[in-house]
Amino acid sequence: MANGKHRRQRQRRARRGVSIVQTALVLNICLIFIFALFDFGRVIMLRQIMENAAREGARLAVVNTSNLQTSDIQSCVTSYLAGQSLNGLTISVYEANTTTGANIGAWTNAGLTNCIAVELTATYTPMTPTFSMLPSNLPMHAKAMMYSEGN
Repeated sequence: MANGKHRRQRQRRARRGVSIVQTALVLNICLIFIFALFDFGRVIMLRQIMENAAREGARLAVVNTSNLQTSDIQSCVTSYLAGQSLNGLTISVYEANTTTGANIGAWTNAGLTNCIAVELTATYTPMTPTFSMLPSNLPMHAKAMMYSEGN
């Protein structure tokens, strides 16, 4: 009788060890999945923030072609980015071709009904690029074009 009791206690201890190993494996997989979801969500959020910042910069530029400088537009765009961590951020403000969006000159020379574009390019480094299947450096781009109301 005592022998059967000891055997059951050993089996319980062995099961506890198996449970700990299983929990560790499943928990690691779940955490990797959660971090990958976090990375994907962050990429979507950053794209939206960049698009909003470009649009706000373009709004400011189209009504102030004669009394603001490029640095003013760039600081407006930077403030709308709200301190997000983007590598190699470049902010371009220029007069754009209305059909192709190509740079055709200084934005301050844009006349009434000419397009002004604000373009942002940057690189985002994901937290877990291997597990989220994202590249280690993800290029990001946003561009907003609006018709000039100034000059």
